[in-house]
Amino acid sequence: MADKTRVAKYQADRTNQKLYFCRLACQAAATTNDKQLYQAHCETAIFHLYGTFLAFLQEIGYFYNITLAAPTLTDIEAALSERTQVSPEVQRLQQLQQQGFLADVEHAYQRCLYAMVSEPTLNNATANDKTESPDLIVNVVTLSNQWLPDDETIRQWRQQFLELIDQLRAGMVEF
Repeated sequence: MADKTRVAKYQADRTNQKLYFCRLACQAAATTNDKQLYQAHCETAIFHLYGTFLAFLQEIGYFYNITLAAPTLTDIEAALSERTQVSPEVQRLQQLQQQGFLADVEHAYQRCLYAMVSEPTLNNATANDKTESPDLIVNVVTLSNQWLPDDETIRQWRQQFLELIDQLRAGMVEF
């Protein structure tokens, strides 16, 4: 049992660490006047916030004794379903993933990953046409970051996630 407690502590520490890094990135964004540096800090904060979600999924998987290398809500739900169990944590996260701050975090994360990728055009393009990719350095420098949430919004998401994790962890106490 002592070994399980040590591993459980590691799982929680990893989640807390990602929240901490998100906070540091938001603080750095708030103190810069450089547009590109601000964008970099905000994107870093979003990456860490999404990493918090992934780390918390590992925490939930461990709590329910589910061994998954990279758990998703669907994977955890399926594993629990096989045992005829349900997880209020998974249900709550699914709700927020569909509609709530977690949906906003995931959308911002996807935008950070694919912000410079242009949509494929269908105007007279054939399968044999090869278009050159745009110069990514120019795109980073000239990229408008209007789609990027500001540091205050990211801070609010972080606070909501912190409160949610605290609530869900309180319900995950083993007796």
